[in-house]
Amino acid sequence: MQSALSFEGFVTPAEVRRQRYIYLPFAVPPGTARLHVSYQFTDPVTAPLGMGPGNNVDIGIFDPRGLDFPEAPGFRGWSGSARREFFIAAHEATPGYIAGPLLPGRWHIVLGFERVQESGVGYRVEVVLEEGRQETPTTEREGGDPAPRARVRGGRFLRGDLHSHSVHSDGLNTVEELARDAIAKGLDFLAVTDHNTCTHHRDLERLAHLPIVLIPGEEVTTYWGHANAWGLRRFVDFRCTDEASMRALQRFVQERGGLFSINHPKAIGPPWLFDLWEGFPCMEVWQAPWRFHNWDSLERWETLLQRGQRVVAVGGSDTHSIPPARPLHPHGLGNPTTWVYVPEAEAGEEQVLAAIRRGHVFISAEPEGPRLVLQADADGDGRFEALMGDTVRAAEGRPLRFRVAVEGGAGRRLWLVLDGVPVAIVPIEQESYVHHLDLDVAGHRYLRAELRGWRGRPERGEVVWALSNPIWFEATA
Repeated sequence: MQSALSFEGFVTPAEVRRQRYIYLPFAVPPGTARLHVSYQFTDPVTAPLGMGPGNNVDIGIFDPRGLDFPEAPGFRGWSGSARREFFIAAHEATPGYIAGPLLPGRWHIVLGFERVQESGVGYRVEVVLEEGRQETPTTEREGGDPAPRARVRGGRFLRGDLHSHSVHSDGLNTVEELARDAIAKGLDFLAVTDHNTCTHHRDLERLAHLPIVLIPGEEVTTYWGHANAWGLRRFVDFRCTDEASMRALQRFVQERGGLFSINHPKAIGPPWLFDLWEGFPCMEVWQAPWRFHNWDSLERWETLLQRGQRVVAVGGSDTHSIPPARPLHPHGLGNPTTWVYVPEAEAGEEQVLAAIRRGHVFISAEPEGPRLVLQADADGDGRFEALMGDTVRAAEGRPLRFRVAVEGGAGRRLWLVLDGVPVAIVPIEQESYVHHLDLDVAGHRYLRAELRGWRGRPERGEVVWALSNPIWFEATA
């Protein structure tokens, strides 16, 4: 037996400015076995990548356990505007939604208004509830050992991609397709970061036998900017509407051991519109191929470094489709590639994230490189023990010696940047090249390295081929 109900409404731009999300409550009676929701809205955006005119309305749902920010214990799924319908049942659900018992009580559909034209937007939501015998779903490994996690050989730089999407949000590929493509490209780790949901985490657990470190993530997708949260095996709320709520979410992620990164802070990102830059350990300075407006992100990151904010630069492809799915963009996983140095003999998720926290990171255009490793001789003994992300003590009048090792650099130029100012620009003729530099860094904050060169038509200018994190300086007494 089925029962149905519907909601209709109209929202103006002025109402959206006051309240970006609205909640539609409805009752789920005992004995409900399946819930189906569909919706539509007027004048939807039709241009690719949402770049044209029109309205855009997102959808998700919470069960009776609650929807309070940021814990949101009743979260049952979100699909943004990628789907016009979804279902939830005990043993299965639409990707992006959590299967499980349909708890009797007061549920809430949430509508988020990402974009509303001046003429306003009308919406209609239909809910169909089906009665049936509800079996309690079994939870894998309930009460047993935690899920096994893949490990790879450490003691080296590992390469990976920290930003990708699957069918659990607006991507076109399964998690397994992404993982196997990453392996084929030689990546050691991959973070799957679907928008505003955690349902892909179960797929990552099922694929733990593969020879790659799979990192659970979520792209926290707000209407004022996006941020990746890595390392948490739970939903991270996205309903931030101001700086105070984003600060609360920063604390939420940090207290649970996760790692948080501002994503693509550039004009076409979408951009980061919060007036909040501190408190994020990382920033996605390089998203997709370099010409995708990454100069904007580099400039923003440099500004933070000059203020003394130790923000680790990372890269992510933001891949939404790979073969055999239809192409949504001209690049794939590993464009760019983030390289992290893990000293331990074996590396898993914890070691990769710890290396990122330390800033032992550089970014390259592709999985094959180029490679760019910046080191410093901290104590003058001829050994370059300080790595990107480390802090060395700088004594006035005693220059520090730096070493930059480049692989895949022929025909490009090495830039060394001190507190935002280039102090050396070195043409490179060989594929393998090592550059040494003695520099008095007293009174300065940091040194970082870039590899620049032509790509495509010369009139389009140079691109960055590789980018290091900085070595930081601390004055001696």
